Amino acid sequence: MKSTYFHRVHQQTKTRFWINNPTMEQAKRAIEEGAIGCTTNPSYVSKLFESEEDMRVVRRMIDLLLPYEKDDSVLASKVQQMMVGRLADLFLPLYRASGGTEGLVTIQGDPFAETDTSLIVKEGLENYEIAENICIKIPVTKWGIEAISTMVEHNIPTMATEVMSLSQTISICEAYQEVSQKSGNTPPFYVTHITGILDDHFKRVIKEQQLSIDEELSRYAGLSIAKKEYEMMKDRGYPGIMIGGGARKLEDFTELVGGDLSITINWKGTAEVLIEQDKEVVDRIDSTLDEQQIQRLCKELPDYQRALETDGMNVDEYYDYGGVELFRTSFQKGWNALLALIAERRGNK
Repeated sequence: MKSTYFHRVHQQTKTRFWINNPTMEQAKRAIEEGAIGCTTNPSYVSKLFESEEDMRVVRRMIDLLLPYEKDDSVLASKVQQMMVGRLADLFLPLYRASGGTEGLVTIQGDPFAETDTSLIVKEGLENYEIAENICIKIPVTKWGIEAISTMVEHNIPTMATEVMSLSQTISICEAYQEVSQKSGNTPPFYVTHITGILDDHFKRVIKEQQLSIDEELSRYAGLSIAKKEYEMMKDRGYPGIMIGGGARKLEDFTELVGGDLSITINWKGTAEVLIEQDKEVVDRIDSTLDEQQIQRLCKELPDYQRALETDGMNVDEYYDYGGVELFRTSFQKGWNALLALIAERRGNK
């Protein structure tokens, strides 16, 4: 039995490792290191441009589809489905061996269509046909909450994403509960706290407003909210599994170790580094900022307070919250890169 870092995390704690936006080679290595699931987002295909082999496959898929699809956005969705389908095939043995508790692979739709509930649902139902181990990933906004509710009605596994606040967590968990009780369905359900991107938003505000907040304190702002979210989900007995996402530093994994949760991280610069460092597994889920530090952040950063308080935002505010906007913009950039490649290949025909 292997005894590298992630294997020891699994042996010594309830924390589980997922891999995010991997190339095929990275996905294979992640499975060897104990990854039990895989997340992708709308910028996934553009991330594969860095891999010569995966880029060759992307170009080939585009070229095969071009004669049959005139709408570049639809073609982009089909390419994404095919590339995610390859990952689903890779994780399928794990899914079947675990009875469906492991081996899920997520897919999230067009980031320019996040204010159209009917389109989100249509994409979700289509994407679910990719493979039996697909999990539909949908942002927690006014429109996304309605779409996730529809997925529950269809008994489809979902991952609630772009969650940066306790109020979003409450909204989506209670929506799931309500639909689950009415329908009798309890499909797999994950609530993803986007730690690192939230920190990036706070850093952006600190820089723009020239605030004198200690850098070390701001580094743990997003994590302190993640830990509060985890505590709240357990205390309230909410459905689903929390999953840490949007990692930007090693601590976005190591600081959540010990929790009965999952964490998804990139291979390059994160998972591979943790494997190389091979440090001792330390339970850190209950270690957080002290009350004085939290109050200082609340005072200096209103957006931190909005994210931390259970009634910090209403459902109409989720879409435009700074961290959510920042994450969505990165997805749109990746989607545009894929659209640009499609336009280039179409122009060459």
